[in-house]
Amino acid sequence: MSRFSIALLGAMLLLFVGCKKPSAPQPAPPPEPTPVATPTPFPVINVGVFLPLKGLGQGSANEVLNGLTIAAKEVNAGGGVMGHLLRLVVRDTRAEPARAEKAARDLVREDKAVALIGGLSAGSAEAAMAADEMKIPMMALGSTMPGIPSREPWIFRICQTDFHSGRIMAKFAATIGAKRALVIYDSADEFSKSLALSFGKQFKRKPEARIAGEEFATGTVDFTKQLETVKKKNPDVVYLPLPADQAAPILRKARELGLTMPFLGTANWDSLEFPSMVGDSGNNTYFPGRFNPDAPSDAVQLFLEVYERKNGNPPSASAAMGYDALVVLADAIRRANSTEPEKLREALATTQAFPGLTGNITTDPELARTQSVPLLKLDAGKISFLEMIETN
Repeated sequence: MSRFSIALLGAMLLLFVGCKKPSAPQPAPPPEPTPVATPTPFPVINVGVFLPLKGLGQGSANEVLNGLTIAAKEVNAGGGVMGHLLRLVVRDTRAEPARAEKAARDLVREDKAVALIGGLSAGSAEAAMAADEMKIPMMALGSTMPGIPSREPWIFRICQTDFHSGRIMAKFAATIGAKRALVIYDSADEFSKSLALSFGKQFKRKPEARIAGEEFATGTVDFTKQLETVKKKNPDVVYLPLPADQAAPILRKARELGLTMPFLGTANWDSLEFPSMVGDSGNNTYFPGRFNPDAPSDAVQLFLEVYERKNGNPPSASAAMGYDALVVLADAIRRANSTEPEKLREALATTQAFPGLTGNITTDPELARTQSVPLLKLDAGKISFLEMIETN
């Protein structure tokens, strides 16, 4: 090829390249996304709760849980304790002793609970023994037996003792003019014997008072003999120092036999289940309450408002006891400034006159003195507040 041809070809290539449209500018690559910081989880303190959420006592147990939930929300909204939030870890005992003991152990060993709350039904004693063995504080909701915490140093109650409850009912009997009383009790049961003893001791303080006792053996299902004795003696009042499930068949049989006098009972009757257990046979029955919804306390009235707004019904004593158990525990953790078991136990043991919904709470039985106790009445299937009974 000649030099001229080569030059001409080069010129044509330059002309073609020069006429080509410039390519569109490429968009800049998107900026790297800014990493989102993973929020630091709030540190928590696990509180173990064991309740019969199914089976006997499930109504009261769910009320307890409702009260605990409100208390936890309130404590956490106020900053928690020691910079930690309280977290409820709940296990269902189904009112079975073996499940209650296992729940207590699992809550501590697997869920790392620093304390336990429970004790409404069967299995409470087994769970308490497990807590004592593991050296973990336990708030016992329904424990009324004397000797706590002197015999069980890791167990703390938030309700009155049996002796206290028995005296209250004897004082009430006097206010309705009762001069003759008869007590039906289980001679082999410490709970029943303790209440019968305290009732009798208080009732006999009046010179004109007369009292008799009718024993029965544990496991008795036919109370005709004891109630025929009641019919024959015709006392002004009959005292049944028994749990609600044991008292219910006696009340039904008593009304069937035509016994219309007042029957007096225990704080255990103050439950959601009791009215349905006894039906119309529960009319004209009286028992000590654990919670006075008519109390003028601002804290009580606020609790009533919050509870009803959240659950659609007024709270029972069980709900108030659940609330109190957690706020007393939270107060002890603050004072101990620790969740170490021994320090927490010491703080709980020195709780005195804590202003709870159910009254001023003192965990030391030697110092516990409640000024007054609400007296409740069951009529037409409804438990209602009757009056306050002074304890002095």
